[in-house]
Amino acid sequence: MSVKFWETVLSCGQAVQWVSLVVLLLVSPLCVPSPSPPGMFHTKCIERHFWLSVRSSFLGLMFRFAFEDQNGFHFLSNQEASFCGYTVLISGVGEVVFRASFLGCHVHSKRGTDYHLHLWFVNLQSDGKVAAYPLQLHCSLQGQWSTREIVCEENYMEVSIQQSLLSGTSKTEKKGDDEADITVMFSTEDRPPEQARVLSLTEAAALGYHISQRGSHLVFRCPYSSPLSQSVKERGVDLEIVRATILYRLRSNFLAVDTTVACAQNEATADGPDLLWTVPYVLSPLVHGQFRDRGMRMGVNGWTLSEPENAERGFKVGLQEGRVEIRIPFGAHGGHLKSGVLRGQYSQSMSVDLFFTRQWEDERWPLTQHRSFRLLKTPFIPQVPVFTSKAVSSKGLFSFTVGSFAADVSLQKVTVDGGGDLLTWTWSHQTQHDTDLSVSRLSHSNGSHSYQLRFPLSHTKIIPEFVGGGYKVYSLSFSFTLIISPSGEVFYHQVTIEHSIEYAAPSSPKLEGKCTDSSLLVLLHHGAQAELQWELFLAGRKLDWDLVEMGGFLLKAEDDYMSVEIPSYSPGMHFEELTLQGLVSGVEVSVVDSVSLKVEDTLVHKCTFPARELFVCLPEGRMVAVVDTTHTIPPTHPNRTTLLDHSCVPMETDSARALFSFSLDSCGTTVTTEGSFLVYENQISYRQEFLPVDDPLIHRDSPYRLTLQCRYPANDTRTFAIRHPLNSSVNLTAMSAKRRHREAANTSVCLKP
Repeated sequence: MSVKFWETVLSCGQAVQWVSLVVLLLVSPLCVPSPSPPGMFHTKCIERHFWLSVRSSFLGLMFRFAFEDQNGFHFLSNQEASFCGYTVLISGVGEVVFRASFLGCHVHSKRGTDYHLHLWFVNLQSDGKVAAYPLQLHCSLQGQWSTREIVCEENYMEVSIQQSLLSGTSKTEKKGDDEADITVMFSTEDRPPEQARVLSLTEAAALGYHISQRGSHLVFRCPYSSPLSQSVKERGVDLEIVRATILYRLRSNFLAVDTTVACAQNEATADGPDLLWTVPYVLSPLVHGQFRDRGMRMGVNGWTLSEPENAERGFKVGLQEGRVEIRIPFGAHGGHLKSGVLRGQYSQSMSVDLFFTRQWEDERWPLTQHRSFRLLKTPFIPQVPVFTSKAVSSKGLFSFTVGSFAADVSLQKVTVDGGGDLLTWTWSHQTQHDTDLSVSRLSHSNGSHSYQLRFPLSHTKIIPEFVGGGYKVYSLSFSFTLIISPSGEVFYHQVTIEHSIEYAAPSSPKLEGKCTDSSLLVLLHHGAQAELQWELFLAGRKLDWDLVEMGGFLLKAEDDYMSVEIPSYSPGMHFEELTLQGLVSGVEVSVVDSVSLKVEDTLVHKCTFPARELFVCLPEGRMVAVVDTTHTIPPTHPNRTTLLDHSCVPMETDSARALFSFSLDSCGTTVTTEGSFLVYENQISYRQEFLPVDDPLIHRDSPYRLTLQCRYPANDTRTFAIRHPLNSSVNLTAMSAKRRHREAANTSVCLKP
């Protein structure tokens, strides 16, 4: 895209601030140059143009280009850029690209073979300082000038005519009479010659038409959509034409020089896997008589490409129905992919900074060069990321890739649903020792990338959907969360696959543990045998129907295996730890030959179950509680809660919850007798702050009271109880200091070993 010089590259806020920045640049002295950081500027010469790029990281809040001549410094405006042969645009990668014609204003030439341009790059930095960098551009002419050369730039059209007669004529005329001796005539194809409009150079310049003579070159230049231009269609392609003739008065005669210029105005389109741009094979407004093609060449990003390089990148130039078709594959080297979200789907737009040169001969012009510089961009096209799974490696890892994505996309989160608890990977919490799900980025030569993910199918959270017939079949659902920079747009991609691997039933029974969101799953792989000859023991107790009913177990028998699903709060589970991350519980399982009583296999398996709130009474005489204090209005700060003994504070807190762990004989715990039970009780509270302190009248906090209670048989304290959820029977909105108790009858399961 072209750059409007009075706009910021980065947002500067309100209009008043913007005007201040402009004034600051205009009044700041440029006599002291700033040192140029390494890598800030990159220059080269392309065809008949200077080419300069400025890295995006150096643009600052605002930037301008300025020129220095005998009259001092002056900034380049949009109008002057198109009038003088300059182009400034932002490339697909965010860099500023500056191009200047060899025949542009302020360009100095020695003998018509070496060209020099002195300019300044000025920017307003984030610290409010103005920096000015002097640049001296130099290019040597490559090859010879053609009789006629036409340039179609992003913001202007230019034609130069090489004619030695013109330079000789100018020397014989008086310097002050130049404008009187040169006029320009504008005509249109649909009007007779007598209706042509003739303007002086001053009148033409007022309309944006630049006419000058540089040595042996007559130069005509104008912006697009100028007042005397025409738009026509040629072979279905939009052309803009300016039919201009320069008239020289030579004593009593006139010399007429045709300076007609025509440029294609069509945008690129997406045609299947390609960016497609077309131009007419014969530009009829510029061709007189028989047309003889003298070749084409193209390049990208300021580099001319040879035919082998075009073939290697997949670039194609061909003829189709009187049009030249230029095809560049999506993602090809030299193009830039930009990501977006279109109706919720990931989409890509491709841009390429193209130049395309054609040469031909006709009956009027011995050789014409027609050169187009275009920053082409397709509309956003929906893309479906390709998901490719690979065979399980020798280490038992399932591997797959998803992509490809443009460079501005990054993966934020992946979840894998394999029948058990979710496997999750997040960019912000990745660690080098994360063995659950590993993610790596695969870079491609064209700048795009894919993601490769690996995880073991033997993971406890991956449960086969079917086992039998010599195969294990897995149903795997993947959910990806990705973000586009710098816009911050988020999009999602989901895919579900079935994956099967060969499976040989074990000759002896094998135990396997898995975790789901709310249960622990024990799998007994026994092979396809007609009768089971083994018995299961959980924590030393034989699995029978009494145990199944008491623990709420769910049994399922398949051809090759049997599963026992144990709820997370079942008395069959062994409590390990309670943290803000969840409840850690496990089970010890053994399988025994029912005849020989030989232990064939043992398993100790643990799972972490998420718990927003939970209260546990431990057999060794401890209470552990995770409480959510945000139910009050306004919410209560968890880090300011205490037990009855105010020195007993939470062991751990986050933004909403507090974790307490204490023994029954500490922190102010009271004990009472109810029948044959000892009832131990404590209270979590939050002290209100009253103002003023000396004579409190008002308070700014909500009262918070939560009673914790454990019941033990009077002759035994080895009872284990879990209450979940903690807030099922108490309303924790703002309330008075009246004590609220939670009865254990409906919220706990007790198991006395």
